[in-house]
Amino acid sequence: MQRERRIKREPKVKLRWIIILLIFILGFTTFIIIHQAEKPMATARSQTISIAKKYADLKSANTFYSANLGKTYYSVAGKTNKNKPVYVIVAKKGGNVTVVNQRAGLSETQIRNRIQQLKRPKKINNVGLTLINNKPYWVISYINSSNNLCFATLNFKSGSVKKLIENI
Repeated sequence: MQRERRIKREPKVKLRWIIILLIFILGFTTFIIIHQAEKPMATARSQTISIAKKYADLKSANTFYSANLGKTYYSVAGKTNKNKPVYVIVAKKGGNVTVVNQRAGLSETQIRNRIQQLKRPKKINNVGLTLINNKPYWVISYINSSNNLCFATLNFKSGSVKKLIENI
């Protein structure tokens, strides 16, 4: 009788271990996939910060942006060694560096508020700095009330709308 009970319990124990092992493998695989997916942006962030420190005298960086309107630009907000708040915009190709005084234009928060007032989006996906004709612009992607993707390009200094692409 005892032998029969052991035989009946062994498959349940093995099945539990197999299920636990499968859950562990799925969790680990998910972690690896997410880590690999985020790696290019993490690399871009660290390279942009090191370029900004080398060429723009950046002491500390607190925010990273990415924008792609035909050309990809990465930028960081931070302070120089003289405690001057700046945005450093770096072109992905060519690595051209542009330094913009933060006080010369609108901040990310002000731009977010401006888009909220103008378009009342459901969600703002991304805000980034780009250069158009060597002048800084904010690029905002958002989801509108109809659940469509939209893009807005706003002037860095005034916040006026330069270009608006709606309902993609």
